[in-house]
Amino acid sequence: MKQGMKVTYYKSALCPRCWFSDRRLQELRAAHPEVQIETVDVLADPRRALRDKVMMLPTIVIGSHSWHTAPPLTELEAALDGV
Repeated sequence: MKQGMKVTYYKSALCPRCWFSDRRLQELRAAHPEVQIETVDVLADPRRALRDKVMMLPTIVIGSHSWHTAPPLTELEAALDGV
């Protein structure tokens, strides 16, 4: 994995599915502490979510890849390798 890799994670405290994505991103952080994870709370920053065209929660973005669920850790790692 390259230095400076970034994951953008759009979530809300009201989203029941976000709990699973929280756990998956914790796994990613534990396995790859060099990966930067930016968390965007859409209730606190709705304009950012609209600007980035986020229409579903959770949304995890790595480069041109995005997910609306908690993908397997291997899938996140593969996307980071391709960045």
